[in-house]
Amino acid sequence: MSSKYSNLNFEEEPDYPPENVYPPKWNFDNEKAWQLYRRAKREQWDEESIDWKEVKDIASGLDRKQKLAIAYWWGLLSNFDNATPVFAYAVIKAFEQHLDTAIRGILTTITYDENRHNIMCGLAINNVLPGFPFDFKPQDDLERKAKLNVLWTWWNGSRYWKAYLEAYKKYTFDVLFTSFMMGEAAATTVFTTMSKGAKINAFKELFKNTAVDETRHYAFTHMIMSQNAEKMDDERKKLVTKQIRAGFVFLSLITYIPPKDFWKLPPWFIEVHQKMEDIARDAGFYIPELKEKEEAWRNAVLRVGASLKHYGIRLPDMPELGISGDIVENIKEDDFIPVF
Repeated sequence: MSSKYSNLNFEEEPDYPPENVYPPKWNFDNEKAWQLYRRAKREQWDEESIDWKEVKDIASGLDRKQKLAIAYWWGLLSNFDNATPVFAYAVIKAFEQHLDTAIRGILTTITYDENRHNIMCGLAINNVLPGFPFDFKPQDDLERKAKLNVLWTWWNGSRYWKAYLEAYKKYTFDVLFTSFMMGEAAATTVFTTMSKGAKINAFKELFKNTAVDETRHYAFTHMIMSQNAEKMDDERKKLVTKQIRAGFVFLSLITYIPPKDFWKLPPWFIEVHQKMEDIARDAGFYIPELKEKEEAWRNAVLRVGASLKHYGIRLPDMPELGISGDIVENIKEDDFIPVF
């Protein structure tokens, strides 16, 4: 039986298989990307250097429901900060497609950032209410429903993971990453607001550092858009519009009110969620009120819209925020990119 490699001609340069990380290639001419890569390296921080003892000490003076409410909020946030594999996969795809060296480098830093954000959620929960939610034993109906809210939020997360893996077969890299703009703009606003309002110093530092990361992530998506949007045809521009709507629907669960056109949640979700937020506020954990959330989202949407308009990409209709645009219908799990 002949080997599939029996006809190799070593006198000639080899042909490499498509979508492969070999051969390694480098380029150094995308200066904007290199500037952002250098910035990412400078702005790194250590989640373990946060004063977690302060969090633990403060939590020791809270009652059971207050601890639950704070752990609950971090549990929901972790659904969006569980984005390490999203970017790890993006790194693989970027190498397979031999994107600019600095772009690949930036993606590796975002992967590291997201892993830090994910561990941050775990440390926050572990220092407030260890073992939540899996080892938490509810003592009444409110506690039972709060635990289920978190578990069903995570279940919704599981719905779009495989769809994300397939997204690279459906969308070009520029469409995928321009679509992240909405999420990153919202995340920047959310964490900046929470940092300014936080009464617990450790959380103030956490939110401030995370806002720095998200600001940088937004700058990355904006750079991708500015370098690729002029080459997008109308169909690809419409895909970006749809993805922006999907990003709003996706992130609204933690940052606003979850629209019903995607989320499959318990019928009590919003009522219990708002109750948990109120309890957390009473415990000294700053969470913006609904009006503040709405204003933050409106500013984020208008910020993204101003950038997109320059390239002829329209905003989607956002009736929740009083913003008119293109009607986007039939948002499905395939349209969601899990990023925060």
